[in-house]
Amino acid sequence: MALRRVFLLRSVAPHVAGLSTETQAREQPAANPGVVRAWGAAEAVRRPVPVVDFDNTQEAYRSRRSWELVRNLLVLRLCASPVLLAHHEKLLHVTRKLLGQRMFDKLMKMTFYGHFVAGEDQESIRPLIQHNKAFGVGSILDYGIEEDLSPEEAERTELESCTSEAERDSSGTNKREKQYQVHPAFGDRRDGVISARTYFYANEAKCDNYMENLLKCIEASGGASNDGFSAIKLTALGRPQFLLQFSDVLTRWRRFFHQMAAEQGQAGRAAVDKKLEVVVLQESIAKMGIASRAEIEGWFTPETLGVSGTVDLLDWNSLIDSRTQLSRHLVVPNVQTGQLEPLLSRFTEEEEQQMKRMLQRMDVLAKKARETGVRLMIDAEQSYFQPAISRLTLEMQRRFNVDQPLIFNTFQCYLKEAYDNVTMDMELAHREGWCFGAKLVRGAYMAQERARAVEIGYEYPINPTYEATNVMYHRCLNYVLEKLKHSPKAEVMVASHNEDTVRFTLCRMEELGLHPDDGQVCFGQLLGMCDQISFPLGQAGFPVYKYVPYGPVMEVLPYLSRRALENSSIMKGAQRERQLLWQELHRRLRTGNLFHHPA
Repeated sequence: MALRRVFLLRSVAPHVAGLSTETQAREQPAANPGVVRAWGAAEAVRRPVPVVDFDNTQEAYRSRRSWELVRNLLVLRLCASPVLLAHHEKLLHVTRKLLGQRMFDKLMKMTFYGHFVAGEDQESIRPLIQHNKAFGVGSILDYGIEEDLSPEEAERTELESCTSEAERDSSGTNKREKQYQVHPAFGDRRDGVISARTYFYANEAKCDNYMENLLKCIEASGGASNDGFSAIKLTALGRPQFLLQFSDVLTRWRRFFHQMAAEQGQAGRAAVDKKLEVVVLQESIAKMGIASRAEIEGWFTPETLGVSGTVDLLDWNSLIDSRTQLSRHLVVPNVQTGQLEPLLSRFTEEEEQQMKRMLQRMDVLAKKARETGVRLMIDAEQSYFQPAISRLTLEMQRRFNVDQPLIFNTFQCYLKEAYDNVTMDMELAHREGWCFGAKLVRGAYMAQERARAVEIGYEYPINPTYEATNVMYHRCLNYVLEKLKHSPKAEVMVASHNEDTVRFTLCRMEELGLHPDDGQVCFGQLLGMCDQISFPLGQAGFPVYKYVPYGPVMEVLPYLSRRALENSSIMKGAQRERQLLWQELHRRLRTGNLFHHPA
């Protein structure tokens, strides 16, 4: 059946060129040099690590001319005006009509566009990338265009692309759990999201076009530096229906594992510490009628699970892939009834082809990244897409992270299960012998996730407060940093504008003996935000990167609108940034350096 390919990525692989994920079939590095570790191999004699001073404005803004500081102040001040933000779309529309397109573009490049966006195309962004690199700051290129749909168009498009043919015919109604069903009230996924791009599926040609733009982005990153990243969103590469259905399957089986662990007295343990007794597990599965006892006993062998007599969550995940007979059963467990229920029994031929093409696009991008020495940053998205996105990313990591991380997954620490996600993936990388690569973020969809859970009626997937998210972020970060000490090829990006988090990371690196020259820990901030963090880190020799969006002025206006709104939502940090900018301008005026030229 076609859904078998959704239920198990590995059963899709043979039908998609180069997507086999068995250990022996991992992609080997190309003949040309692969990704160059950003900051070189460890030297026999370590250089002393400079103290990073986030209050030294002279060093923080050494790369900026005075007029750029004035522009920064202007943009941040405008972003702080509730009146302007409330009417910014109308103001932009009127300004464009009055000035005409050419003058409007120039005005934008002098203000918001020039502050938050690197340029319009691959050539125009090169000077900024090289300039920042000269001051120790690398780039994560992000092709930032979005289609400017009305809310009604976005809702209609989303409902269509997230609903299967079987569901439209009512034969699959209510088979998915609530969280993984599309809902009209949240058809426009941009609503309440201020810091992430949003893509809506139109057709396969649009996805192919986006892939072509990403290939150019990867080429631009490889041509501008030898240690760059490119960012991609999987929702731009195919029909989101597949991500919803695959996420539903993965979540149900994982929940079933935790239910059985609770029945064996292991409730409350971290996921990585839960281990099911095989004999008891076999009894539970047999009672549910999944297969005969002889078949079940064949699944739990020393070759597949080791000789411990227990099954942990990583072993459990291996049981539901194509290496065992369980993959034949297109059913998922209902934890309330204890019975197995069928999922949608079929894809149409067109849906099956759409799913395959999504996986093929991922494969093409990963191979291009390997050829050009560019690392791919897979962005996190809404919680109802994320299980599938993380699993697909993991499959790419298995293939391409052979000698060093090429594919980086993103972990959202506002999710309640963030710690389990991080620990399980890092443990899996250790067991299977591939290189762990991760970016840690707090998360961009908090308001939307809460509203959606309340409206549709499922448990909040995110932490209850911002403070709880901070605790989770530092818990995940601390775990990864401690593991890095014993995993020399693993890497993590601390993507945060929170100065306290950056200080915490620097402190733990010193305590654990993680030297910046090893390149295992890097930092990330958005272009146009928190230069007082990025540049002192870079000039002290710590790997640090700016998320660098680019694209034509009119096509990145949706991005610019949300970036302005985001600055208004983090006024506490922006206020400190404005203070430091004023302080540096006053210093230059006092010392006669108003016409400072970066060197």
